[in-house]
Parts: sequence; C-alpha cells; structure tokens
Amino acid sequence: MTHGGPSVSDSYPRAKARTQDFTRGAPRAFQLDPKGERLLFLRSRGGTDPVGCLWSMDTATGEETLVADPAALLTDGAEQLSPEERARRERAREGSAGIVAYALDESATVAAFALSSRLWLAELGTRQVRELPAAGPVVDPRPDPTAAYVAYASGGGLHVSARDGSGTRPLAEPATVP
Repeated sequence: MTHGGPSVSDSYPRAKARTQDFTRGAPRAFQLDPKGERLLFLRSRGGTDPVGCLWSMDTATGEETLVADPAALLTDGAEQLSPEERARRERAREGSAGIVAYALDESATVAAFALSSRLWLAELGTRQVRELPAAGPVVDPRPDPTAAYVAYASGGGLHVSARDGSGTRPLAEPATVP
C-alpha cells in the first residue's frame, strides 16, 4: 500500500547515508598540470558508488578519461587494507574505498597512489597503470619532482623505488632495540 509520499528507502536520512552526505560521485582532489592542459581528480562512478577512481579531463575539450579503475586493477578480489592505511583513513575521516589520494610529479607525467595497500604508478601520457614492487603495505606514495623515483611509507620506514620498479630500497627504517 502506497501513500503517495517517498518510501522509507528514499527518505532523506537514508539517501544521505547511502551517498555519504551526497559526496559520492562528486569530483574531488583536483590537480592541474603545469601547462593547464589536463585536470586530474578523483571520483567514483556514481552517487552511491564508494570506490574512487582516478580521472583526467582535457581542459580544452572537457573530455574525461578514466585513468585508473580499482575494479580493473584489483583482479584478485576486493581491496585489502593494512592496519596503517585503515588508521590513516580513520584519522582523515575518509569514508571512500579504492583510490582515495594520489600524488603527481612536478610536470604531471605520472601519478602515484596506494590501492589495496599496494604501490601503483599511472603513466598519464599513455594512461598505462602498473603495480610497482614494494617492501610491504604502502602508505602515502609520492613521486619525486622528476618522476624518476617513488617514495612511500611502509612498516614504520621510508622506502623508495625507481619508476620502472627496480632498485626498491629503504631510506629510513625504524630503530631496533638491542
């Protein structure tokens, strides 16, 4: 029996919860390349989808391109977060899944991000995305200004890997008590 009004499933509180305060599907974390030709941002695929993807928009044409899609990258199943990443997201009050942050090199040729506590690098010119080897669960990866290396936190230490995935090594490790 209907009463002509919105159903319980369409109530404002339920819609607000389902859409994470109406923020799901809205673009965020904008970064413009130095020439102003490409705008990068995070956005899920829709208003109730919690999984953030990395997108690029051509500023001259307005054409949007999906650069990194967690559903395509995580072929081994659902996202698995390390305790460190889970705690970081709680501190930041991050309610989304998938790609929740990214960092660019100085000329915006590469984007580094953590997904499922693993290290990923997107080549923005070719739109190729690949996983790089890491010392352990990855938190907050950042490419250097020249995009030759990617640094990240893991296991209480700071690590670096070459852009091609070679030469992964620690830069600073947690102190050990004898």
